Amino acid sequence: MGIFNNLPGLKRKRRSLRRFSLERAKTGWSRQQESQALSSAGEKITLAVIAGAITLGLVGFGADLSGRGWVGLGALLFTAQICFTRYLLDFRRHALESVGQVVGLAACLLAPLVLAQGMREVFEVFDLTFLPLSFLSLVIALAWSRGLALDATAYAGGILAIFLFLRPERQDVFEGLVITLAGAGTACLAADEIRRRVAVVRVGLLVGLVQVLVAGSLVLLRHDEVVGSELSWQMFFLLVSGLVVGLAVSGSLPAIERLFGVTTDVSLLELGNTHEQPLLRKLLLEAPGTFHHSYIVGLLSEAAAEACGANALLTRVGALYHDIGKLNKPGYFAENSPEARGRHRGLTPEMSTLIISSHTRDGVELGAYYGLPRRVLDFMPEHHGTSCIEYFFHSAQALRGEEQVNEEHFRYSGPRPQSIETAIVMIADAIEAISRQMPDPSRSRLQTMVHEVVLKRLMDRQFDECGATLRDLELIESACVQVLMGIYHTRPTFPKGRPHPLDLSQPQEDRAVAKDTPESLPPIARES
Repeated sequence: MGIFNNLPGLKRKRRSLRRFSLERAKTGWSRQQESQALSSAGEKITLAVIAGAITLGLVGFGADLSGRGWVGLGALLFTAQICFTRYLLDFRRHALESVGQVVGLAACLLAPLVLAQGMREVFEVFDLTFLPLSFLSLVIALAWSRGLALDATAYAGGILAIFLFLRPERQDVFEGLVITLAGAGTACLAADEIRRRVAVVRVGLLVGLVQVLVAGSLVLLRHDEVVGSELSWQMFFLLVSGLVVGLAVSGSLPAIERLFGVTTDVSLLELGNTHEQPLLRKLLLEAPGTFHHSYIVGLLSEAAAEACGANALLTRVGALYHDIGKLNKPGYFAENSPEARGRHRGLTPEMSTLIISSHTRDGVELGAYYGLPRRVLDFMPEHHGTSCIEYFFHSAQALRGEEQVNEEHFRYSGPRPQSIETAIVMIADAIEAISRQMPDPSRSRLQTMVHEVVLKRLMDRQFDECGATLRDLELIESACVQVLMGIYHTRPTFPKGRPHPLDLSQPQEDRAVAKDTPESLPPIARES
């Protein structure tokens, strides 16, 4: 079902809108994020210069370099840093969203050099075999993404290779770098959808096994004799080091998230536990209608996110918390109280709009008080965007006349959805509420309703800043309809006509009368 089907006059705009949406999807960078990046550009440039100076000092410290050598090393490292930074800006810009994340990423990239220099100067050990590069790679994979972790690992490996090139003290030092990079690359590739802490330990064990395999392969490739006991101990330590990395990352996840200002899938899964999270328990007890609405929105959003390739776990968790601001005034929302309409009758449309729209701001404050991460807090103001509260807007028009009412006074404060995940929750939130009011939720009626909801928000430009394409919106429509059909499925019913005594959907008094009528009973019951 296309977005522009049955819309005369709008097909001419389809190509330009599709091109606009595709550009948004390619960049993945909203106006708000772009302004934030520009506002902190000076700080990030300063940090890049500092990181470059530290890298130059760590690589060149202790090496026998002349003045020309320092110039050559500086030019080489400067070129590498410029290329890597440009790559991040073009393909991994999410890693540069804040100064804190830039500092964290720079620390992860500089840590291997610091450890290698410390091993050489303090412990007089010049072997990178046991350098815990896999620890840092796994941290980056969990905190940001596997792609960024692989890129950072390759960049750190190149810097370490320069570090070793300037110190030709042993012939087998590059073998240690190969083993270390193999373990780090394995950590990046294996960190896919880690949602339990025990999975991190399994990744560490896999890292250890790969390191043992690579080390053994390099030994077999050498022509010298293999020393049995020394080799056995080395293999054992390589295996144990990988396991220790998994245990260390698993235990330090909360500190990693707080340090880098990120939220891992492990924490998101814990936040989505409706039985243990105090805020969700509070929502269940004090606003049960809102809790049930949020739960269904979570089901719809998760299916839609999976269909269009968005972060399904983040979308579901964000949907669970998107309406927690209603806890401040639960009685003014229809899903929580049948007296809600009566309460609003005594208020002006403007006052009712103020109460209804405040739940987005109240949600952010309440969520921050309970320690919800920024990625979840974003769902609260963005799931309504700058859309209009139409019921009270039309009530004000009927009361004062169309020309006396300004539509902007009846809109949410925004911002518009800045990610496809919050856009999905915006759609799911509306269609869940509307589907509850439908007397006959058949497939055709649900498809029409979902299509109109998506189209209405598209025309209201609510999706301008989230990077969603028209293809994404079509997939979201289809997934939501599929879930709604599962919710409003039909079951075989008793024959129409006289109330059946076993049909509990009928009033009790009608079933009592039917029970005394032999014709209404099943054949076996009549015989007995």
